[in-house]
Amino acid sequence: MVLFTRSTRSIELTESGRYFFRKATDLLNDFYAIKRSIDTISQGIEARVRICINQLLYTPKHTARLLQVLKKQFPTCQITVTTEVYNGVWDAIINNQANIAIGAPDTLLDGGGIDYTEIGAIRWAFAIAPDHPLAFVPEPIAESQLRLYPNIMVEDTAHTINKKVGWLLHGQESILVPDFNTKCQCQILGEGIGFLPDYMVREAMTQSLLVTRQIHNPRQDSRMLLATQHSATGQVTQWIKKQFAPNGILTGIYQDLLHREN
Repeated sequence: MVLFTRSTRSIELTESGRYFFRKATDLLNDFYAIKRSIDTISQGIEARVRICINQLLYTPKHTARLLQVLKKQFPTCQITVTTEVYNGVWDAIINNQANIAIGAPDTLLDGGGIDYTEIGAIRWAFAIAPDHPLAFVPEPIAESQLRLYPNIMVEDTAHTINKKVGWLLHGQESILVPDFNTKCQCQILGEGIGFLPDYMVREAMTQSLLVTRQIHNPRQDSRMLLATQHSATGQVTQWIKKQFAPNGILTGIYQDLLHREN
């Protein structure tokens, strides 16, 4: 096997030599990467962390900012982010599909092995298109009027535990959509009614795309929890828990989505 050819003034790699050089370089890089990972694991930093975010708190901007601060703090940790709806968040952490849940809904399930702490609440606003017929009826709007129009709903993504049903009146038609952005757009187009997170409504109202109305029995705030597996004691998990405390970095990132009691 010839890896290089030699002349009086230079050495030139053959095709086999170039292949050997590339593979040897890859092996060395892998070796150093493994060494760095072993060093960080020995310091209590997880090799991998899986984070499930409630879709109510999932936006590209907030998730990118979350990843930015995590990778700056823990550059060797592999981070995976998924999103679920309602009890789908609990489903993910109970079935070991996630180590950390940001925004687990306040529907605590029986069973040990999970630690949780409150990080704030989602406030809801009943929102409709400015030209929707309900925009012109007296407030608070009666349920008999609300039933005349379909409710745009996001379906719970839980598979192994009971699904949660959002606000829906008895006898009212429902239209199921995959996410809250789609729900918001449907309501902007006047295709239905329902409650939206107030941060979504505020943004749409600045462009005169939605209006809010008062109804009987408005939807109560949804308490959001940070949930972690009890066995997750690594530095990344502990840092996330610490930074969701008052004045923490992650509390600051999500402050425009979550309401916290002073």
